[in-house]
Parts: sequence; structure tokens; C-alpha cells
Amino acid sequence: MKIKKKLINVLLLTFFFINISNNSFALSTNKIIVTVENQIVSSYELKNKIKTVLFLNNQNINQENIDAFKKQALKQLIDFKLKKNEVQKFNIQVNNNEQVNNFFKNLSSKYQTDTQGIKKIFKDNKVDFDLYFNEIKTEFDWQKLVFQKFGNKINLDEKEINEELSNFIKIQKNFFEYKLAEIEIPLKNNSDDRETIISINKQINEIGFEKTALKYSISTSAMDGGNLGWINSKSLSEEILKILKNMNKGDLSEPIIQTDTATILKLLDKKIINVTETDLDRLRNQIVNNKKNELLNLYSNNYLSKIKNNALIEIK
Repeated sequence: MKIKKKLINVLLLTFFFINISNNSFALSTNKIIVTVENQIVSSYELKNKIKTVLFLNNQNINQENIDAFKKQALKQLIDFKLKKNEVQKFNIQVNNNEQVNNFFKNLSSKYQTDTQGIKKIFKDNKVDFDLYFNEIKTEFDWQKLVFQKFGNKINLDEKEINEELSNFIKIQKNFFEYKLAEIEIPLKNNSDDRETIISINKQINEIGFEKTALKYSISTSAMDGGNLGWINSKSLSEEILKILKNMNKGDLSEPIIQTDTATILKLLDKKIINVTETDLDRLRNQIVNNKKNELLNLYSNNYLSKIKNNALIEIK
């Protein structure tokens, strides 16, 4: 049955998962389970995707966690195949492997090893490193494609940025840095949204923030349990900063509603950073980069949605 991506809904995905197996790791052969244009998603890829995310987030690889992440794993694999198609169509490749290498250096450092060491850790945990490497490289290729297509549309007011930074320094001697995690969920802009948010909060209470992010969040941070790392207060919008100032470590924010998404933040930690003159250029660049990234992420999401709406998907 061939259908447009926009017709794939939760019921279809649920039907798909019921029919592949009650135990997703019981499959003894590698099968094609979905085709995405001229790309395929195999049962091996799906199993490896689930194992990779659970492993990287220090989650037990058990049936409960496998079932919780199935739907999100398939969605991410479909997105990956769509991105791969697009970067191949435009013959996009990162100019060098510096970004990819830096990514894996940072990942390796979390395990106090090097790139060869992380490969061995993947192997020891029966996770296919090459598949994960290909996903990461494709993501950087995709980011390059998005920048080529939309980078010239990003115009920031330099004077406004300088004035914003200057005013902030006048009223605040110290900067805060916040360690944050997020869960971003899509909204339909109708009466179902309230029930969706209630359901997400219930899941957070029952299975925890990280597992809920893995299972439901549409943000790329979902693969890391929603973790965003440390973010300087000046890089945040006034709305979010106002919310965080009233939160304590471990608190969750009320849903932050955007046009078609809602985001729940968790404050993992916070600290004061004393600001010196030498910090100003770094802070300014961080503000500029974050504003650019926000716009690029918006273009990226819209671009991917457009591709999905025109993509031919076949459920095997």
C-alpha cells in the first residue's frame, strides 16, 4: 500500500508495530519494513536505532523501554532517510570531517576514551557504530544543505544585538548559566492539545522526564533524553528567562506554547558566571549564533515537513 507521508498517522504506526512482533528483538532475519522513496528501513536498522538511543541514554535494553521508543525510532529513521535522499540529490557533503570528528570526540570523552574506544564500547554493547556514524554525518550534511538554501535569508540587526547585550550588562553584573532539558511536542491547534499536554505530564510522572523525551519529543535533543546542556542566560528569550528565574533545580516549566508546538523545560542545574570584559565578545557571538540557529532550525523543520508531505512511503 503506497501512501503519502501526510497520511501516515498514529493508528497506522500502531498497526505496524503490532504486526512486526510483540517482541521487536525476536526477529531472526533482516527484513525491509518501510520504503522511503528509494531508501529502505530494515528491521535491523530499527532494532539498532532503539538499542543505540537506549545505550547512549543509559537506559536498560528491556522490552518496556523497547516498546516505549519504537514509534519515535521509526519516525527518526524515516526523517533520516528523507534527509539522506535530499543531500544525495543535491550532492551535499561536509567540506571536511571536522564537525563529525568533533562530535565523536565529545561523545568519546563522556566515556573517558577516544574514538577507537567508543567503537569498541558500541561493539561490546552489540550496537552498530557504522549505522550511527552514517546518521550523524547525514545530519551534518543536512545542516549544510539547509544553510545553503536558507542562509541568505537570515538577517540579524547587529546594532540591536549590541544594544541588547549592553543593556543587559548595565542591569546585571553576573550572568547565569542554566543546564536544561526539554520535551517538544507538536500541537494541532484544537481542543486535543490540552489532553495531549496532560498526557505528557502524566508520562513524566510515571516514567520520568528522559524516557518521556525519548518517547514523545520531536526535538533532536530527544536522542539525548532531552538534554540541552549548559546555556547562557543571555542566549535565552525574555519569556524563557522569566520562567527559569522562578524555577528551582529539578522543577518543570509550564508548557511554553509556540505556533504549532509546546515545550516543557526541566531545570537540571544553574550557576553564576562572573562577567569580565574578555567575555563580552564570546557572549555576543553566542547570542548571534543562537539566533541564527533558531532561524535555521525553523527553516529546517519546514523544509523537512514539505519533503514529508510529498514523499512516497510504503509500509511492508
